[in-house]
Amino acid sequence: MLLHFVFEKNAPPPVKPFPASTLQCLVFYVKGDVTAYDPSARITTTFPGTAINGSITSRLDFSVSHDCLLLSIAFHPYALSKFLHMPLTEFVNERVDAEAILNPEIHQVREQMANAPGYESIVQIAEKYLWKRIQNLKDDFHPIDNVARLMSENRAGLSVEKMARLACLSTSQFERRFVQLTGITPRLYMRINRFHKAYQLKDQNPGMDWLRIAVESGYHDYQHLAKDFKQFSNVTPPSLLNAQAQSPERILGIA
Repeated sequence: MLLHFVFEKNAPPPVKPFPASTLQCLVFYVKGDVTAYDPSARITTTFPGTAINGSITSRLDFSVSHDCLLLSIAFHPYALSKFLHMPLTEFVNERVDAEAILNPEIHQVREQMANAPGYESIVQIAEKYLWKRIQNLKDDFHPIDNVARLMSENRAGLSVEKMARLACLSTSQFERRFVQLTGITPRLYMRINRFHKAYQLKDQNPGMDWLRIAVESGYHDYQHLAKDFKQFSNVTPPSLLNAQAQSPERILGIA
């Protein structure tokens, strides 16, 4: 995903609320920078020029500089751990400087992007780097990789015990391996994905009532849904949608 925001220099840019998410990605901040405010800890952090983003378990509010160009490369579940050759337990709620992990070559890639003549060239530079690195990865797929796909699709009726059987592992082995590959437990992973399903369903269908949203997303009732919204976005369901309406992409009409 390539984004380029340009705002008036003297006007504060709009804030993008980013609730809990299992998304894991490599992000190149080609121009400008992004800061994140954690409402719970009341801490503001500026992201490194190239960042490895792990899953986040609570809301962050993003603010971009007046001219900000970024390229975000999302990974399938488990894929980032294999790409980095390391577990993701230390990446939860973190934006880790990629140069500290992926050697100086990643800095050169970002420099090439900054000097690229256009958007298409930026994507080509990223794909060339990714393809070169992927060639050195082992083709070591296991049954647990299929389980990750099922979980990302929010399949109904999946329990930790059933997922462990599908992965050909004991329950304890599966949970331990899952935490290594994603940074969080399978139960928390499923809860965050269910929350996101409800959030996106309401966002795409504003006329649908919250009770129906809750039931179709796998919640028992609205109160059950509202509890997860409070934990994962720090606000009520309607408040999160109202805040999202003021995000940069909505104001610019590119959502």
